Amino acid sequence: MRYTDGKPWRGMASIVLLVGGMAILSGCEAIERAIKDNPTTAVGAGAGGAGGALIGGLASGGTGAVIGGLAGVLAGGVVGNLLDRQERTRAATAETVAYTAEKGNLIRIEEVNINPRSIHPGETVNVNVQYAIVTPGGTESARIREIRHIYYQGDLVGNPVVEVERPDGTYWSTLPIKLPESAAPGRYEVVVGVEMNGALDRWESRFVVLQR
Repeated sequence: MRYTDGKPWRGMASIVLLVGGMAILSGCEAIERAIKDNPTTAVGAGAGGAGGALIGGLASGGTGAVIGGLAGVLAGGVVGNLLDRQERTRAATAETVAYTAEKGNLIRIEEVNINPRSIHPGETVNVNVQYAIVTPGGTESARIREIRHIYYQGDLVGNPVVEVERPDGTYWSTLPIKLPESAAPGRYEVVVGVEMNGALDRWESRFVVLQR
């Protein structure tokens, strides 16, 4: 669901950059299989307590950074490696969104998907987003920020951010987050935003942590 209620993003914590690479895989099946077959996708560990934060790594080659922050009821969880792929070229994307140069920097989230929607403490939830980016020139890569905010009972408990250079086009990006064994049961709200050169689009979704 597109995020339209106008509420400000709350309490984004200070976070540290880790520069690494980017995996580009083809097809949803490849991403799902990569997550299942790579138990070391997640790196780092939560420091514990309300101020706990951690750093996620990128899967392989490319230019970008995954920045992870988990706190409160998610302290002790782990942010995993980013997996992504390009869905459409610039030309196909521009046609799909009916782009004209007068629109300037255009960014449009097409889909946000949380998989699975119901999980237990200690399991991994994948926060997926597909979005289109088009710039007037279209000749150079743009700096993109993918922001995933997680709220529990109104409190910000996770704020993983992906920073990456991308050429114009449409992209699918998935970020696995392994919940701590101590994750509180209940509904978690997820606000996903994508930012480029001052342009921003955002959606919201949710998942549920079940009682063991």
